[in-house]
Amino acid sequence: MTPNPASRILCYGDSLTAGTSPPLNELFPYGPHLENEIQNLMTSSSLLSTSPPPVVRWRGLPGWTSSAMEEYIDDPNVGLRSAVNEVSNPSLSLVIILAGTNDIGMLTSSALSGVVDVKKAVEPILNLHRSCLECDSFIRTLAVGIPGSAWQESNENARVLCRGMNEALSEFASDGSCSSGRVSYVDFPSEFERGSCGGREWCGDG
Repeated sequence: MTPNPASRILCYGDSLTAGTSPPLNELFPYGPHLENEIQNLMTSSSLLSTSPPPVVRWRGLPGWTSSAMEEYIDDPNVGLRSAVNEVSNPSLSLVIILAGTNDIGMLTSSALSGVVDVKKAVEPILNLHRSCLECDSFIRTLAVGIPGSAWQESNENARVLCRGMNEALSEFASDGSCSSGRVSYVDFPSEFERGSCGGREWCGDG
């Protein structure tokens, strides 16, 4: 019997996906840890006897906004749609998108910036999900919520925008007419803690 091919997962986003950790130059992407955790779960539940563990790959773009990601969506080096379309036999099963942190910083950094239009701010992220769904009728996407940051702690407009964008992402995922029932949402797995770097979750740049 021919074994089932391994499922393929792509993690796409900004520095949180790339795994930057200033002031260190080394990258610490979450992709390898995700792959190991899934394999451990499959081992403990005996699923490895019937299916091989999934292959997880990642593309992180430090400093990029989701609007820039949308603009370069077909770029062969950085584009999301380009990355999705280049995977075949089998195609990707899941695309995990974590973006928006840099958008919040850009949209609220001006001293003159007031309340930002949440719908306009989150639309590029939604379009990234839509592009994946259009590439293949079997692909699912996972929207990871935008985490807190040192900037959000000091700027109310940034906090409000983050909360609104995450609510919009959650609503998009739960609305089957928009997401075709193939988009899920999950909050970012840990809360921001100022000064908690010390070799742990958060580094000095938030």
